[in-house]
Amino acid sequence: MKPFSYRACTSDGRRVKGRIEAETAVAAARALAADGLVVVQIEERRHIFPMRRMPLQLRGRVAEEERIALFQELAALLAAGLPLHEALGRLADGTNETSAFGRLVRALHAEVLRGTALSRAMERHPEDFPPSIVGMVRAGEESGTLDVIFAEAAAFLTEAHTLRESLKSALAYPIFLLAATACSIVLMTIFVLPVFASLLRDLGTEPPLPTRILLTAADTAAAHPYLLIFALSALLMGGVVLVRIPALRFRIDAALLRIPILGRFIRFAAWGMILRTLAILMHSGIRLDRAVHLARSVAGNRVLARSLERVERGLLQGQTLARALSRENQLPQILQGMLAAGESAGDLERLLRQAAEYCKRMSQQLSARMESLAEPVMIVMIACVIFFGVLSFLLPVFEAMDQLM
Repeated sequence: MKPFSYRACTSDGRRVKGRIEAETAVAAARALAADGLVVVQIEERRHIFPMRRMPLQLRGRVAEEERIALFQELAALLAAGLPLHEALGRLADGTNETSAFGRLVRALHAEVLRGTALSRAMERHPEDFPPSIVGMVRAGEESGTLDVIFAEAAAFLTEAHTLRESLKSALAYPIFLLAATACSIVLMTIFVLPVFASLLRDLGTEPPLPTRILLTAADTAAAHPYLLIFALSALLMGGVVLVRIPALRFRIDAALLRIPILGRFIRFAAWGMILRTLAILMHSGIRLDRAVHLARSVAGNRVLARSLERVERGLLQGQTLARALSRENQLPQILQGMLAAGESAGDLERLLRQAAEYCKRMSQQLSARMESLAEPVMIVMIACVIFFGVLSFLLPVFEAMDQLM
């Protein structure tokens, strides 16, 4: 999706301007026309650095717990029979209009009242609704199962939030220990190590390699502090810009899938979302090829999304779902067998749900394994840093003792 700036006129002649995200300028103009606007000018916004979200960040971000509560309450209200605009209106009335969450709910409510689809309204708030969530909502709109989709989205966000909080808790102490160790090494490099290095040079001996590395780093930072700050800033900003390039993001997603435990977790979590969405769409009477098309946006990984694109083409050519998936080599073999059995028995929807539950169980097991491994891995990294630091400090001492003896 690309950002576009536009100027347009409303049906009553008022001039408005704003921003919209779409694949092309034509798609953006069509979206605005669907909202009842007459486009006067539209152009792509080009940014060297992705700063367009900064104003919202300065005003405050919507908390993850608030997003989860939004989907849970919408699911309950829609299941009770309320129309979407009324459900959003009730939520808007119950929020603080000065908070980021209150402004978000009111903005969604206003868009829906103007006739905009909720998924399209969410697309205009990419900092609060990732593409996978927007894709789920779009699928729910097309299938008429928004209440079910909102409940699934709330469960998905809850699991992701729980995993992040667990990892934060597990890594809090190792990160603190790593920071304290790094500070100690920096202080000793600045104040202690030069004394030993000077002593060795007076004795006619060069400091050992680890010591020279630390001394060179310290001398460079002391002589060119602004250059160091500029280099670090450029590296950070360059990384942010590079990951926004689609081809590079695709390579990153492919690399993530190859990481031993993390890759399996990403794969099972993504397939759980995809298969559950397919089951919901099929239950609502959506054609299988169209369901696969809608499920592409919930994958959360560009490699899997592109694989589903090829699966969709295979279905349109008359292939079965299991056969099309087997050619991609992205779905685990056990799940391919489940889907093949479901198609043979004419009970694909039930097998899709069972496969989604299997993916959910596997992703939970892998997340628990990652959580248990996170702390030991951090401790090993700290041990390596300490070993290098101790080696850098003790080797000059031993060299000096050898020379003096």
